[in-house]
Amino acid sequence: MEKRALLAVIISMLILVFYQYFFTPPPPETNNEKPPQEKVVPVEKATPVGEKKPEAAQPAYPRPAETIKAHAGKDITVDTPLYIAVFDTRGARLKSWKVKKYEDKLGEGAKPLDLATDTLSGGYPFGLEILEANFPFTPDSLFQVNVDSLKLGPQKNKGELLFTWESPEGLQLSQQIIFYADTYRMDLNLQMINRSSRSLEGRPVLLWSGKIFTIAGSGGMACIPGSGGSMGAEVPPFTALIKKELHEIELKDLKDEKRFSQNVQWGGFQNIYFLAAFIPKKSEGTEIIMKKTSETTADLRMGGPKAALPPETQFTQSYALYFGPKDLDILKTVGSDLDHALDFGWFDVVAKPMLYVMKFFYKYTGNYGLAIIFLTVIIKILFWYPTHISYRSMKEMKKLQPEMAKLKEKFKDDKEKLNKETMDLYRRYKVNPMSGCLPIVIQIPIFFALYKVLLYSIEIRHAPFYWWIQDLSAQDPYYISPILMGASMFVQQWMTPTPGDPTQAKMMLIMPVVFTFMFLTFPTGLVLYWLFNNLLSIGQQIYINKYSK
Repeated sequence: MEKRALLAVIISMLILVFYQYFFTPPPPETNNEKPPQEKVVPVEKATPVGEKKPEAAQPAYPRPAETIKAHAGKDITVDTPLYIAVFDTRGARLKSWKVKKYEDKLGEGAKPLDLATDTLSGGYPFGLEILEANFPFTPDSLFQVNVDSLKLGPQKNKGELLFTWESPEGLQLSQQIIFYADTYRMDLNLQMINRSSRSLEGRPVLLWSGKIFTIAGSGGMACIPGSGGSMGAEVPPFTALIKKELHEIELKDLKDEKRFSQNVQWGGFQNIYFLAAFIPKKSEGTEIIMKKTSETTADLRMGGPKAALPPETQFTQSYALYFGPKDLDILKTVGSDLDHALDFGWFDVVAKPMLYVMKFFYKYTGNYGLAIIFLTVIIKILFWYPTHISYRSMKEMKKLQPEMAKLKEKFKDDKEKLNKETMDLYRRYKVNPMSGCLPIVIQIPIFFALYKVLLYSIEIRHAPFYWWIQDLSAQDPYYISPILMGASMFVQQWMTPTPGDPTQAKMMLIMPVVFTFMFLTFPTGLVLYWLFNNLLSIGQQIYINKYSK
């Protein structure tokens, strides 16, 4: 039995190391058909901004008002309680997006993360392109804007920037970006109005140009993702929800580009903790293009149908945008199933309930370390009875060792007879030899699910416990908790009924040493779970030894 238990542990570790690399399903082939054209609307039917329009009408904008001022390459700042965004009027491109609640590091000198430069990109990541155009427009075209700055808060929950560009021959292009004080979501309305005397056409496409930030020198066990701390984990840069199915695509899997042309719900560029996502208001005709531009950079484009504009007609498209953390609760409020972006792989069905339970306890304790301990207690209570049965079975197995030794001596030359007599012995004493493996089997999915939660949940990022533990998602800097965990595991093994074979007994006592070295580079929160699980198991073993017959 002990060999099977040891084998179960070894197999579980191997699964942890290799399942991410060998079992990620490849993205399905997509239909590359050209998206249909959207119907254009005569200019006379356009409704100016601010006026109430019929429910069936598309958003439209008037000619640039006299109050709109020209700013040659001027920065426009949007300040909300959640972030500070800076746009450049040249190209209406995003220059900076600093999230106020998330800092780049712990301790002195920490500053808010900039999603536009520090994490998801390395330059001006977000902008507008017009593909297949028969008029002169470049991503660096100079836009006019309605305000110099925008500040939102309790007194003003909603505001907008209206970027407008007009060609010499009379094509007007507008980008209305609506911001909200209490969310990372924005609404983007694009409009093209042809006031020229000839037909114009072009396809507006949103662009996120991202840099893949590789993690160097993460330390620890290089074969285990993130074993050197939370910043050592990486995720595929491209993610998309196509017909309710999540796709995550590695840069190395792109020879040139990848397209999704049907049933597009949203597409995004991500890292372990943050997401930049484009969400079309109309899925029909929307296409995502994922393109590799170098070994460390990539572009994500999303566009709708191509616009064909006869004179005095207009064309509109609308999107929702999200630039923010992959927080499960926040993603749910955005809608469009954006919460699927936080994916725990095979263990999602276990990991997300565990995350919800941890967040519940955090509401009352204000400490995710204590939340992990309470979660450990809940798990132990749920599996108390099967573990209790397992420990009792192991104790009964120890009593059978003398008789099993006699059977081995008696039938040492007849393995078939030995197996039959051994099974009869188990049935006679009502002992299940497999039940001793139950505690390990139970803990395998819990262990993996919690590992994923601690590694990929932004709630745990930089979450302190007490004393020297200031980040539960990173390894213990002084290795104190792994050593305590190893000591508790040694005590647990010492108290557990030992097999009759001295060699197997020594192997079981070596396991705490192996686990200690393995846990040196694991997230501290995971070590905390294993430590308190061992302490509770020791208490359960004391109870069994005292009260079992």
